[in-house]
Amino acid sequence: MNKILMVEEKMDIVQKAHDRLSQAGFELLAAHDGRQGFQLARDKAPDLIITDAFVPVMSGFELCKAIKLNADTKSIPIVVMTEKHRMEDSFMFLGIKDFLSKPLSLDELESVVRNKLNLSQLLKQQKTKILINGRPEVLSSCEQLLNSTPHWNGFFSYNSDSFLRDAVRYSPEVIFMDLLMPEISSDEMVNKLKLIPELKNTVILTYYTSTSTSRDPIAVQAQMIEVQYLKRMTQEAGVKEYLGPFNPATFLNLINIYRKDFGV
Repeated sequence: MNKILMVEEKMDIVQKAHDRLSQAGFELLAAHDGRQGFQLARDKAPDLIITDAFVPVMSGFELCKAIKLNADTKSIPIVVMTEKHRMEDSFMFLGIKDFLSKPLSLDELESVVRNKLNLSQLLKQQKTKILINGRPEVLSSCEQLLNSTPHWNGFFSYNSDSFLRDAVRYSPEVIFMDLLMPEISSDEMVNKLKLIPELKNTVILTYYTSTSTSRDPIAVQAQMIEVQYLKRMTQEAGVKEYLGPFNPATFLNLINIYRKDFGV
């Protein structure tokens, strides 16, 4: 069932929308101010957000800006309720092109919801989801590279706890993870991932980034021995392939082999 988040101060509008959308087979979540709406968007990952342009605490514009700037929510489609043509240019500056006229028509509401969800699902089906774990500089580089291609829908995780949660939440087709994880052994993490039913068909790829700042050849050699050991252990646990040291210049070429169009 698709989840829709409505951010609207007036309870009578929320109730009418709830009754209509529930009958149409949708689940409606409600927030009565912008701050609560942003929190629900992050916690519940709705399939669509509908917000009034004028809500308390955090305005509709501030809410939409926060959603677009947040890595976990930026891909959620948004529809803004506003008086005809009022403030639409401001919202379009944020990349929002869908509006509902006030006073709200329930027929128009249901039509817009169906159209946006159908388009959103189509776009998602055309992309391959990838969850990337690693150090902040690696994730930042990967995000910039993925933003340059229409083929991937990227999600990013900095630590082992969020990594497992995000793996369940997003059910990616591909996972790209650092062999040298700081909180947990990477082979143990692979074993945990493989126990999750939703990840049964997920391709897991590994790489490494050096954690040593020492130029001591003994320290460098010790780290490479650790990498080779973890490479073998993670492949025994179910990793598809080890891709070597992270290199932004080759990142897209290496992962494109595992896009769903090529039989992921």
